[in-house]
Amino acid sequence: MSGSFDFLAGSLALENKPFHLQVAELIKKKFHHCEGYIGYKLATLGRASDSDVPDFIIITKEHGIVLIDIVEYKVSSVAEVQGNEVWHYENGNSSAARNFIVELYEEEVKSRLKNDAIFYNRRKKTCTVPITSAVIFCKNNNSEIDNFYQKYADYESSCIEYGAIDDWLDSVEETFHCDSKTLGRIFSLLEGTFIYENKKILEEEPPLNTVNDYIQKSLNITFNQDHSQRIASMQLTPGPQRIRGLAGTGKTIVLSLKAAITHKKFPDYKILYLFNTQSLYQNVQNSIARYYTLEAKKAPDFESNLNVYHAWGGRQKPGLYSHICQQYGLTPLTLGDVRGASDTLATIYADLLKKVGSDIKPEYDLILIDEAQDFPKELFEVVFKLAKGKSHEKRIVWAYDEFQSLKDTQIKGPSELFGLAKNGTPNMSDDVLDGLYPGDIKKDIVLSNCYRTPRPALMTAHGIALGLYTNKPNEMFYNHDEWKAIGYKVLDPKTKIIAKGNDVKIERPNENSLNLLEGIMTEQGKRALNLIQTKVENDGESQYEYIASNIKRLIHDENVSPEEIVVINLKSSSNKNEMLRIQFILNSYGIHSVIPGYVESSDVFKPKGFVTITTPFRAKGNEANIVFLLNSQLVVNDFSLRMRNAFFVAVTRTRGWCYIVGYGEKMQMLVDEISAIKRDFPIFNFICPDPEDVKARKSYLHKSDSEINEIQRVLDLVNNNQELRRLLQDQFNKKKGD
Repeated sequence: MSGSFDFLAGSLALENKPFHLQVAELIKKKFHHCEGYIGYKLATLGRASDSDVPDFIIITKEHGIVLIDIVEYKVSSVAEVQGNEVWHYENGNSSAARNFIVELYEEEVKSRLKNDAIFYNRRKKTCTVPITSAVIFCKNNNSEIDNFYQKYADYESSCIEYGAIDDWLDSVEETFHCDSKTLGRIFSLLEGTFIYENKKILEEEPPLNTVNDYIQKSLNITFNQDHSQRIASMQLTPGPQRIRGLAGTGKTIVLSLKAAITHKKFPDYKILYLFNTQSLYQNVQNSIARYYTLEAKKAPDFESNLNVYHAWGGRQKPGLYSHICQQYGLTPLTLGDVRGASDTLATIYADLLKKVGSDIKPEYDLILIDEAQDFPKELFEVVFKLAKGKSHEKRIVWAYDEFQSLKDTQIKGPSELFGLAKNGTPNMSDDVLDGLYPGDIKKDIVLSNCYRTPRPALMTAHGIALGLYTNKPNEMFYNHDEWKAIGYKVLDPKTKIIAKGNDVKIERPNENSLNLLEGIMTEQGKRALNLIQTKVENDGESQYEYIASNIKRLIHDENVSPEEIVVINLKSSSNKNEMLRIQFILNSYGIHSVIPGYVESSDVFKPKGFVTITTPFRAKGNEANIVFLLNSQLVVNDFSLRMRNAFFVAVTRTRGWCYIVGYGEKMQMLVDEISAIKRDFPIFNFICPDPEDVKARKSYLHKSDSEINEIQRVLDLVNNNQELRRLLQDQFNKKKGD
C-alpha cells in the first residue's frame, strides 16, 4: 500500500546544490511507499546555524528518523585542532568533522523526544524511536574515507561514498511501524510546533459536566501541522506564492512560522508581515516570537529586520502606510480625510502611488501578507515596488481567505493585483503561480482543513452567507474544484461544471473539519447541532437582556472564562450605544467588558477577565470559545448582502457555541433558514442559480457606505409608507406598459 511521502525542500530552491537535489530524488523513490517526509535543513533544534544541522532529516512511520549529511567537496586532509577534528577541503575551505556535527545533532533529536515519555525510556536511558545516520561523500572513495573517518573518534554514523547511496538506503531497517498519531507527535516535537499547544497531561479524564469542560477537552490536543500547512510554512520560495484557505485553517500560524524560520535562517533578510485587523498586532508578534525564541534562543528583531505592520498604522502603532509616508516625507492621510470613500485603503494607497509611486525603492527580501482578501490592488502595487528582485523572483507570499468577502469570492490573479508596468503589461502575470519551484515547492497552496470552527457552525455560516436556502442565492461556485478549495465535496451533479438549474448536493466531510467538539458531543449522546443556538426576541432591549443573562450563566454555571466570550454586533453604524447598553447590563451582574475601538484601543481584544463587545470588522482574525451575534435580524432582506458577509465573519470566530440573537419577523425568517441548514446537515441541497442573477445581486457590494445608507434610507421610507409604495408600483406598471 502506497503512503504519503513528501519532500520539503526548505530553502534548497535558493541554493545551487546539485548533489543534494539528486540525493533527495533518490530518497523520494526509495521511500515512496512510506508515510512521512524528507526535509532539507528542516528541524534546526536550536542549533546556532544551518552548518550545525545535517542536510536531510527523514521521518517515517516505517523507519523512525534517518539523518543524512552530504559532503559535496573532496576532503583533502584531516587535522586535530585543539582537540577537535577538522576537515580541509580541496576548494580551500575547512569545517568541523561532519560526522561529529551529525552526532551532536542526534543528541539534540533525542533531547527533543524526551519531552514526551512515550519516546524515551527513562529507566534504560534509551530513545524508543530508531535513529539512523550517515555522512555521504560525493568526491572521496572508500579507501580515502577509511584513512581518516575513524582516526580521531568512533562515530556511529555510517560513511558512504556517493555511488553506494542506493545500497545504503536499502539497508535502513523498517522496524518502527508507529501509527499516524505517534508520527504526528514526532513531527510536532522536531519541527518545534509543539510550542503552540496547550495540551495538559491528565491522570484521568475529568467528567464532562459544563460547557467549559467540553471546550477544554476539544482544545487539549497535540499541535501538529497537517500536510498542507507544513508544505506552506516550512519552505522558502525563490518567488511569489499564494496560500488559500477558509477562516480557521491556520493561515496566520503558517505565515508566522514562515517569518520566524526565514528570520532565523537568513538573519540579514528584511521581512515584512502585513495584516489588516488591528487586534492582530499582539497575536502575530507572539506567534512569531514563540517559535523563533525556541529555535534561535533569543528574541526576534522586530525593530529593524522583521517588521510586523498593520496596513495603515498611526501615531500609536507603526503601519506600512505610515512607515512609507515617514520615509518619503509625506503627511499621512487620516481616517477623517477619507471618510465616506468606498474603500479607504484603496484611497490612501492610490494617493501614495500618485505622490511617490515612481520613487518607492525595493526594501524587503520577503513580504508576507495576511488577510489579503481585505486589501485593494493599490496596496498590492505598493508591495510589488517594496519587494526586492525581478518580477518572478519577488518573494511575496499572500494568504487569501477563500470566503471572507462576498465582494470578491472569485480570487483575483496576480495580473489584477500587482499593477501595470510602464508598457501597460501586468507587473506580475497570472502564470507566475503555475507549476512548482525547484524541490517541488508549490506556488499555489490550498489549506482545506478547518481547525477553529465546529462543522455545524461553519456550515451555518456558509449556508447563510451564500443564501443557499433562500429563493435567490447571492453567491455561487460553479465547478467542483472551487467547492473543494473551501473543504466541500460535490456529490451531485457529477459533471465538472455546475450549471444553472442543476439540483446540487454538496457535503462537508468530517475530515475537513478538525475541531473535535462535534465528535466529543456525539460520543456523549449530545446533539452537536445545538452548538448553534438561535433566539427570537420581541425588541432590541430584550436581546440585550438575553445576551447578558446568558453570559452571566456561562460564567457562573458553566465555568467559561469571561475573555473567551465575544459579543459581535452586526449593526454597522450608530452601534456604540447598543454595545454600551450590553456593557451596562453586564456591569450590573459584576461582569467586566471591553469595547475595542470605541472605549478601549483598537488592538485590545480578549483581555483576561473581560468579555469583548465588538463588530465583525474588528473581530476578524480573532477567535473565542463562545460567540454571541447581536441584531442578527439585519441579515434578512439586506439588499447590499453585506450583512450575510458580516454574519459569516462573526459565526466563524467561534471554537465552540454560537448564539444567534435578533428580534422581530425578520429574525424568525433567519431562524427558518438556519433550521433548513440544520435539517440537511452535513449536506447542502439547493438549486444552482443563474450566474447573471448572482452577478446582478452582488453589484451593490461595490458601492460606498454613504451610497448604501442612502439607498437603505429610501427603501425604509418605501417599506414604511403604504401609499408611497402603491404610487411607485403604479409608476412602474405605467412605465412597463409604455
